[in-house]
Amino acid sequence: MRISALAKLIAAMLAVSCLCGCNAHLFNGDRQLMRPPYPAGEERSIQDELTKNLGSFTLKYPKSGSYRSAILRADLTGDQRNDALVFYRQDESKPISLAVLSQDDGKWKFLSKKEGEGGEIDRVLFGDVNCDGLNEIIVGWTIYSSGLNIISAYSLQDNTLTSIDVKEYSESKEANISVAYTDMQIYDFDNDGSDEIIASYLNLSEVTATAKLIECHRGVDNAYTMSVTDTAPLDGHVLNYAETKVAKLTDDRIFGVVLDGYKDNSTMITEYVYWNSTNGDLETPFYDVEEQAVLNTVRNVNITSRDIDSDGVMDIPVTQFLPGYDSTSENPMYLTLWFNADFGSNGYTFLNKKKNIINLSDGYSITWQSAWDNKVTCRIDEKNRILFFYKYQKNRFAFSEELFRIKVFTVKEWKEDAHNPDYTVVLNTTEETVIAAIFSSEQTIVDQNTINSSFSLI
Repeated sequence: MRISALAKLIAAMLAVSCLCGCNAHLFNGDRQLMRPPYPAGEERSIQDELTKNLGSFTLKYPKSGSYRSAILRADLTGDQRNDALVFYRQDESKPISLAVLSQDDGKWKFLSKKEGEGGEIDRVLFGDVNCDGLNEIIVGWTIYSSGLNIISAYSLQDNTLTSIDVKEYSESKEANISVAYTDMQIYDFDNDGSDEIIASYLNLSEVTATAKLIECHRGVDNAYTMSVTDTAPLDGHVLNYAETKVAKLTDDRIFGVVLDGYKDNSTMITEYVYWNSTNGDLETPFYDVEEQAVLNTVRNVNITSRDIDSDGVMDIPVTQFLPGYDSTSENPMYLTLWFNADFGSNGYTFLNKKKNIINLSDGYSITWQSAWDNKVTCRIDEKNRILFFYKYQKNRFAFSEELFRIKVFTVKEWKEDAHNPDYTVVLNTTEETVIAAIFSSEQTIVDQNTINSSFSLI
């Protein structure tokens, strides 16, 4: 028995030893299997051409912005066909590089490469900044040593990538330095036929923020260069941006940048940045110089600006307490008011466009009716997914007389719950949920058809 047990032990040890000897081979095979599948079609042709010209490399991705794939497409040569922009790294000790490939008789041809300026790609934009009819490449690089994002620009001239200097003057350093940014957008903001960049920079350590207009022009040696030509203050108490975009800001076709930012976990603001063609200044109209902050677009709901009424103009959400709530309430609810901005010689005015109750947890809203002002209030039960509407009477308990309620059911609940026939108005159905409303038989304030037409998903 001892010999048999010993033999089994030796056999087991030999088996383990054999496995260890094969370890490198097995794991190398696993690594091959775990690699992403080699691309087919155009993607494969592009990678084959890159390999022929570069040898081994690793593709890199932008981490922010609209372009986040390894191979970006844009017309850089002006032939009405998309070229390929690729970011890659051959040596971990060097910065990321970029390369451009173009189509030639249906085949991809390597055109040019250039070493970049950072350890990571934050974002990429395309635009014609020098009015030559071709798209330039705008790259936001993250610098590991400082943690800052800086802006670089590249032009493809005669199939060769050329850097365009992007600088701003620093009074403290008495020199031109790289342009730091938190967010940047590109558009022809001043309608001169070439694109400009509006960048915003949050300096959290100094609690300041700045909007920067960056334009392209000819330098002393006749080469293209880009520089900050104007700045405007932003709210430095913003911690980060939830969303940024280029949009039509007013009815008279003023386009600018919309910044929706967080001031803390429960407070958001909206800021506008635009080029004022009348006085030739970059403007941030909502910034209060005395308070050094933005006050008039503060809200307590986590929702960004949008064209809420589909008229082509951006709308800004602002909140106020619903009747029965104040700053001491444990779980206050808010009425959201949506405004357009109108710019004039004496500043701006807000034009009220719409009011609604927003249920963020379930992703829908109810348009507020003017007849409800000071007469209706709400309460939400997020656990049971119910939004209650009550008749409000000042100096009385605000939640005593229910008018109607809206409930979100799973499809299974909707089919099985015997009480569902009481929900007489079905507002929305999907493969997963049913949203329906039930009305008090005694109330006369709310019309069922009005609720049906005022419901919308967000």
